[in-house]
Amino acid sequence: MQFTKEEKKMLAWLRQQHEGWRSVRVIILTCSILCALFAALDIFRTGFGVHPFFLILIAGYGASYTLGSWSGRPEVSLLLKLVEAQQPLRDDQPGDQVD
Repeated sequence: MQFTKEEKKMLAWLRQQHEGWRSVRVIILTCSILCALFAALDIFRTGFGVHPFFLILIAGYGASYTLGSWSGRPEVSLLLKLVEAQQPLRDDQPGDQVD
């Protein structure tokens, strides 16, 4: 199977997004932990109120989202592995030249 330049560009973008998730998940998890710590400090200082409640919600959502999809989307990983096994994605392949 031969891919067009647009399809190769789309696959390269998909690979970049998939690899970028590694750094994004650490950032989201760190922010979630910080939100939980700020909520705990706010509860100890002023008691349980609206502000700590929203911080706990944000921390819980961020942590569950990150931990639930820690390894990324499996369908994207499988697709990229299948494409790489089929053919390497290089722009200098002989079949890409148009006369």
